[in-house]
Amino acid sequence: MNLDAIARLHRDRQFRMSNGGWAYDAYPELATLDAGKSITIAAIEGPAVIKHIHSTQHLMTNDAEWIPKGEQTVPRGVILEIYFDDVPSPAVRVPLADFFADGCNGRAHNFGNLLLEKAPGAYNCYLPMPFARSARVVLKNETALSLMNYSFVEFERLPRWENDLGYFHATWLRSAFQLHGQTNQPFFQVEGCGHLLGRAWSISTDEPFFQNFHFVMEGNNEVRIDGDIRPTVDYLGTEDSFSFSWGFRDVYSGPYGGMNYIQNAEPSLLSIYRFHAANPIRFQRSVDWRINWSYEWARNSEFQREIAALCATDRGWIDYATTFYWYQDQVGYAHPPLLPLKERAQTILHPNPIAGHPPLSQSLA
Repeated sequence: MNLDAIARLHRDRQFRMSNGGWAYDAYPELATLDAGKSITIAAIEGPAVIKHIHSTQHLMTNDAEWIPKGEQTVPRGVILEIYFDDVPSPAVRVPLADFFADGCNGRAHNFGNLLLEKAPGAYNCYLPMPFARSARVVLKNETALSLMNYSFVEFERLPRWENDLGYFHATWLRSAFQLHGQTNQPFFQVEGCGHLLGRAWSISTDEPFFQNFHFVMEGNNEVRIDGDIRPTVDYLGTEDSFSFSWGFRDVYSGPYGGMNYIQNAEPSLLSIYRFHAANPIRFQRSVDWRINWSYEWARNSEFQREIAALCATDRGWIDYATTFYWYQDQVGYAHPPLLPLKERAQTILHPNPIAGHPPLSQSLA
């Protein structure tokens, strides 16, 4: 997306907003976010640009007596979908909490950056989303609970569409794999022309061997652009790719990168985000993001034997829930199927079969 192109259209913009979810007070005609239902919180004719999406949080904590049993399904049980230009598949399909970088199934602490916020009781997104003909912003409630919701979308009319504007996309995937000394794991691929804007990840495991995210934090984050054989961008360590160093230590909220939840005791849980608004990763044909652990401690035979033995006993499982955000010149992405709600919401997607294995020793770090 070309921000200069939006700026050139600034003088002729017309500010508008659309309300959704709250069928009370001044808005009795609005649909409510009832169990198993979808509501449209904005249907906008273009050309225009969405500037702000606001939504209440839904029963995120269980420390109040009135919270119904089963509320833990809510953060990942409400799905945000955004459709552009009447394309039948959504450009955005992400559980609501994960879209707003509220990781680990809604456990993240309140935080704010230049693009997303988890504010007290609410979420806010300030990512610009231009479109040529139409936009439809939808919330889908896949839980068995009818939810109190108030959402709105603020947008501006554009006098015309310019071809160097791009369409915003976001997708979510949760998957588990065994992490071993030769793991080279794909995380995200897209074809087209555009730029990668950012990531919000949740990482969870009950494997004692990975206590304090030892070895997990390692691994080259390799980004191949336009079919390059060797990585075009190569971050030495996952923590460094998110703008931290020496592992995942403290909660932090920065303008582009942050760590808004960390639990190093079993189970180990982590919520992190990073945005490339100041330095987008541009691609003309494709982008491929992988993490390659095969370079880490490759010469440490003791470590290699230990982690191989671990995997041989069906241990070493870890899971990642990843949201990727990007712009491209046309609408369309083949989103992976969403996991069933029970699997989406559970703390550990693939539990390790036994406990009590000693954690990775400091001598291997």
